[in-house]
Amino acid sequence: MLQETTFRRVGSRSRREKSETPRPLRAIDWYPQNRRVALTLVFLALITIASARSETAGTPPITLAYSATQRSHPSSVILKSPRGATYRLSLIPDFDIGKRVVVVELVLHRPSEQATLYGSLLDPTGMLHGYQPYTFGAFDYVNGAKKSGYGATRVMKLKKLGMEMRVTVTRVHVVPTAGDSARTPEYKLHDLTLEITTRSL
Repeated sequence: MLQETTFRRVGSRSRREKSETPRPLRAIDWYPQNRRVALTLVFLALITIASARSETAGTPPITLAYSATQRSHPSSVILKSPRGATYRLSLIPDFDIGKRVVVVELVLHRPSEQATLYGSLLDPTGMLHGYQPYTFGAFDYVNGAKKSGYGATRVMKLKKLGMEMRVTVTRVHVVPTAGDSARTPEYKLHDLTLEITTRSL
C-alpha cells in the first residue's frame, strides 16, 4: 500500500513538472504581430523610394518664351524645385544702343523679389562675365540652336539650391538688324522658346 502511494506521488510530480515546462514558441504564435511590423516597414520603405524617385525624376517641363511680336507662352513663371522650394523664373531682354533685343537673359529669383538682371540665383556672386549658360545671344543662333555655342540643351548645376536645371531651346528665330554691313552683319532676337526641367542633385 505504501509503495502504491509513493508511485502515485511520483507520477503526480512528474505530470506537474511536465505541465510547467515552457512550450516552444511556434511561428503561428508570433506571426500576426510580426506581420504587422513587417507591413509597416514595407509601407515606410515604399514611401521613401517613391519620394526619392520623385526627386530624381524632377519637375514637369516649363515653357518660357520671348517674342518680338506675340507671346504664346509666358516670359515669367513660378518654378517649384524637386525639393519643394519656390522660385520665379523669368526671361529679360537686353537691348543694344539701337534699342534692339540682341540678348535675352534667363534669371532666377525668390517669388517676393523683382525679376532683374541683378541678384539672379543663377549667378549668386554677380561676378560671372562672358557668355554664360543663362545668356541667349542672337549672334549665337544664326545657324540654329544645335550649332550654337552651348548646343540645343544647356545644363546648369545649382549646388547651393540642390538642383540641376536643364534648358532646351525648342524654337529660335533671329533676323539681321537694319542697316548693317553685309560683311559683318548683326542680329536681333525675334523669337526664343525654352523648355526647362529640374531635378535634385
